[in-house]
Amino acid sequence: MSDQHADGGLIVPPLLAVCAAELLERVDALADDLFRKITTEIAPYARLSVEIMADVRDFNERNLREQLTCMAHHRPVRTDITRQSVRRRATQGVPLDAVLHAFLIGYRLLADALIDRAKQQPGTTMDDIAQASMALWSLLDAASRTVNDVYRDTLVSLARADELQRLLLLDALLTGKTADWAALGGTAASLGLPEQGPYVCVVADHGDVTAMEQAMLRGGLRSAWRPRPDGLAGIVALPDPFPDPFPAPGCAHASALATVLHVVGTAVTGRAGLSPAYTRLRESADALRLATLARASLPAGTHRAVTLDHDPAAALVAAGPDLALRMALTVLDPVLAAPDRKDLMETLTAWLDSDTGSTTEIAEILYCHRNTVRNRLDRVSRLTGRSLHRPADVAALYAGVRALELRPR
Repeated sequence: MSDQHADGGLIVPPLLAVCAAELLERVDALADDLFRKITTEIAPYARLSVEIMADVRDFNERNLREQLTCMAHHRPVRTDITRQSVRRRATQGVPLDAVLHAFLIGYRLLADALIDRAKQQPGTTMDDIAQASMALWSLLDAASRTVNDVYRDTLVSLARADELQRLLLLDALLTGKTADWAALGGTAASLGLPEQGPYVCVVADHGDVTAMEQAMLRGGLRSAWRPRPDGLAGIVALPDPFPDPFPAPGCAHASALATVLHVVGTAVTGRAGLSPAYTRLRESADALRLATLARASLPAGTHRAVTLDHDPAAALVAAGPDLALRMALTVLDPVLAAPDRKDLMETLTAWLDSDTGSTTEIAEILYCHRNTVRNRLDRVSRLTGRSLHRPADVAALYAGVRALELRPR
């Protein structure tokens, strides 16, 4: 039987130590035999490049030498070369089952050679052979566990490295650092996006990256997302061809944009803004700014996704919030100072949001009489000195109401 060393390695019986010392003299031949078997019996290895095949042959010899040396000196069998080899194959994309198969072939070859030598040793009994065989199978079992563990850990490390690279590329795009994007070898494919637009940039208050990506995939959309202190930022590829950066209403891309709006709106738990469509990834920083404005055009606490076209006036207010708030307070200060300011602001807001301006419709919304609506609107007009029949005055009142809605809470 093999002995379990304190560090977890296995020490083979003395019989195998003697045999291993003899086999060290023909490691080269064993490595050649192992290489031929692996590249003949395992299809993924047979398809490797000449350079990688040479690497496989080198690792075969080094691994055999390490194993036999440890056995010959009656030391715990080391796994350093095994671990290096598994990491290399995982990085090169060799499937796990193929790597395990290769190690099985290697241990069978080594076991056959060692047992053949053991049978030739004077005084060897069947019990000695049985113990030697059990020791070798224990080594194979330990090696299989090592291969599985190292391969899995390598894939996790590679995934983390890929994700870090992806985040760095997204940061370079979204912050307009095109030199960094080029230096990092940025491509649309590295982000999982098509090489050609159209794209839209999305900014959302809240949301989980994985949930957002899955929601997009369910909608038939490819995307890349970056967590940010204020939520999520992402780039979404629209599926339709989009040759014109200023399409006419109702063109092919409108339905795709509507799909993104719907998917984002159902996936987030707060506000979300979408940029206009654009064709080059290097334009993403500008698109991010516009998507941020679209989100800012919605009041805090809203659960909705919008574009800049949703409310252009609100977007303008969001673009200059300090100036807009100052203007709002100037225009609406008399109303805000009135004892019935809540009723007046509620009625003015309902009127500005109305599609028709009908006092009857607004009265139904506010659960009051239409004359009450008229009286409140007249009072707003007198207090502010703004006519509700003059477009410029209505625009000022609208901007003022939106600025108050969008001010930080």
